[in-house]
Amino acid sequence: MADNDKQKKESGLDDYGIIYISGPINGGTAETVCKQIIEYNIKGETSQIQMIINSPGGSCPAGFSIIDIMEWSRVPIYTTGIGMIASMGLLIFMTGDKGRRVITPRTSILSHRFSAFNFGSHSQLIAGRKEEDLEHERILNHYLTYSGIKDRKELEKYLLRDVDTWLTPDEAIQHGLADVIEPIRMRG
Repeated sequence: MADNDKQKKESGLDDYGIIYISGPINGGTAETVCKQIIEYNIKGETSQIQMIINSPGGSCPAGFSIIDIMEWSRVPIYTTGIGMIASMGLLIFMTGDKGRRVITPRTSILSHRFSAFNFGSHSQLIAGRKEEDLEHERILNHYLTYSGIKDRKELEKYLLRDVDTWLTPDEAIQHGLADVIEPIRMRG
């Protein structure tokens, strides 16, 4: 049995419709998550998918591939943010079904403009700039679709500023990035 299949069997999360994203968003993460969502849709054995996210962000193309499959899914996807949902991790979190985007009270939340590192000839840099502009527009449109802010200037004033914007869970609710803060249950 392959290591990947063995991990899947041992976790048992698949049996419950749970996808757990932890760590950076990259091509490998996107491939795994997209396949899981597609499988849940094909099998039709679960009424919803619960996606738990703890991620500092990562690659925009990888993250948007997850977002595209989330939007394609016929099975509703509920998201829960724990630990840290930052950058692309936040965009994926926001894509969850409205009303079902839950955040824990100690989650660190980061919203910011994306950054890129390019090198090459002058013509390659010019060509790369077009993709950077397109990426920026994708991010703006995503926020306008999935947050409570519907004005581009307001969005750039509060969430996509020139500096990192760290938010409390209450601020995430206020800006429409999340819907519910999971209450703390004291054990006693």
